[in-house]
Amino acid sequence: MSDRSKKLGPRVTVSVTPGDYDTLNALAEKDDVSVSWVVRRAIQEYLRRHQRPTRAARRPALDQQTAAPART
Repeated sequence: MSDRSKKLGPRVTVSVTPGDYDTLNALAEKDDVSVSWVVRRAIQEYLRRHQRPTRAARRPALDQQTAAPART
């Protein structure tokens, strides 16, 4: 296993439209980074937005709505 694959982990291959690739390439050039870096950052942001919130991070009102009703 190469040092690079140890650092970054598994490799994923995706196909994008020519227009999306041009946009990714323009963003990468603007920030002087690679297209791969832009894609990894986009994946990180997507995963962060779609992770289920932890119980501590939830609003109390949500906890009350989802809690089981109190028994009397």
